Amino acid sequence: MKALIARQFYQPAVVLPLLLLMRLMVTLDFNLAQVMFVMLFKGSQHAYQFVARQAVSRQREQAIERIACHHCCQGG
Repeated sequence: MKALIARQFYQPAVVLPLLLLMRLMVTLDFNLAQVMFVMLFKGSQHAYQFVARQAVSRQREQAIERIACHHCCQGG
């Protein structure tokens, strides 16, 4: 078990979030309410950006489909 923990601790997916959390806590003087507020705010920003990217991707796909269909229907 100790070896498993030691191996997992050196994974970037584990270490980087811990370092970011530690830096945030030091910046906010270990005030947990402020840390939670900042984490919720940043999480909502990431969620909004993800949804916006998905919407743009869908719009592009639909535009390509319309162009392809329009080209096929007029050519025949």
